[in-house]
Formats: sequence, C-alpha cells, structure tokens
Amino acid sequence: MSEHALLSLEPSGAGRVDGAMTLTTVTSLYEQAATASRNGKPMQSLNLSDVSHVDSSGLALVLEWKSEARRGGRNLPIYEAPADLLSLAKLCAASELLAMDGRES
Repeated sequence: MSEHALLSLEPSGAGRVDGAMTLTTVTSLYEQAATASRNGKPMQSLNLSDVSHVDSSGLALVLEWKSEARRGGRNLPIYEAPADLLSLAKLCAASELLAMDGRES
C-alpha cells in the first residue's frame, strides 16, 4: 500500500497536512516546508485534522518543525492533532515539548 502526504500552505502561513505522516512521507513533507521557508514563507501554524496516520517519524517531524519555529523566534501552534500523534507523544514523554492538549498547542 502506497502512502501519500501533502503539505499545503496558505498565504497567511497556515499549514495543513493531508495524508500519512510516516517514515515513507516525512522527507517529502519536510522538503515542502523547507522550500516554503527558503522562499520567505515559513509555516505559522499547523492543522493536522486531515492526517490519516502518524508513526514515530511523523512525531519527530512535528518536533523538528516546532524547534525550527522556536529558532526563528516563532511559536508553531498545532491544531487538530490526531489521536495516534498524541498517544506517541505521551509514550515518548514529548507531550510537553509539543505543548498539545489534544486539539491545539
């Protein structure tokens, strides 16, 4: 089964992931966000309501995006985090790093 993922960014910087955030897709998602950032349009928020599945690679990607935002002097609010991301974050003791409460950070 082939997994797909697409990061869409609004002019406001609002990001939305559609598809799986897994080992198979995180490189592409990261590159999409990096390209936008290099073009002067860094992600300002992230909506995960259309994410179909998350594994530990997806969690690592979200942590990296949060870290990059902090280094750039921004906060990256996360909205509509899926249950599997929240479970992984809790299991890995990363909930506090993500500052998530289940719906938004």
